[in-house]
Amino acid sequence: MNTIGEDMTRVIDLADMLAILLAQPDAETAVDGMHKVAQIISEHARSALEQFEARPASMRPPTLSVVHRLEPRDRT
Repeated sequence: MNTIGEDMTRVIDLADMLAILLAQPDAETAVDGMHKVAQIISEHARSALEQFEARPASMRPPTLSVVHRLEPRDRT
């Protein structure tokens, strides 16, 4: 099993590769390969999310919703 950092590094690298493949003039011929890359990205992202959610809440950084609730209410 990969660490969260390893999974996220692979997601970023593969997403970059997918973006390059999609920008090619012959992208239509590489559709099957692009689907496979997207599937691998999904697997790594799911693995990273599962590992993150398995951590105790005290080890997780605050999410945007938590940060938002910490802001003063008088701001508009």
